[in-house]
Amino acid sequence: MHRILLLPFCLSREELEELGQMAERHGYSVVVARSTAKALSEVRSCSGAEGEPVRIVGVVCGGRAKKVGAGLLLLRIRQWGKKALGLPTRRIELARVAVVGGTKSLFGRRECRVGRNVADRDALLRALSGEDTFMRL
Repeated sequence: MHRILLLPFCLSREELEELGQMAERHGYSVVVARSTAKALSEVRSCSGAEGEPVRIVGVVCGGRAKKVGAGLLLLRIRQWGKKALGLPTRRIELARVAVVGGTKSLFGRRECRVGRNVADRDALLRALSGEDTFMRL
């Protein structure tokens, strides 16, 4: 199984470095999401051979989590469609970790403190160890 840690650009530099080292110790590739499109293309390139299972741990704030949820619904529909057509699908496991002090807005980052945000360490350690999977596709 290929493992990917997806980090937002709004974390502090020190936090990005520490989380990157923590992820490497658990065997994860690290992708820093500067934009959604770039993050998706990097995740595709890091995910390895076609059909190989993938585990993605994403660090997101509350506002972004709603947008990510909408994207995951579309991914679930796509996987279902591929299965219905008899095409091969890849097993995908997803885990989500909150940004401490993230946004309170419905969508977006109205109260985001870019460069000073930190991830919930306990939740991240659980997610990197294979616990706290919230969706399997």
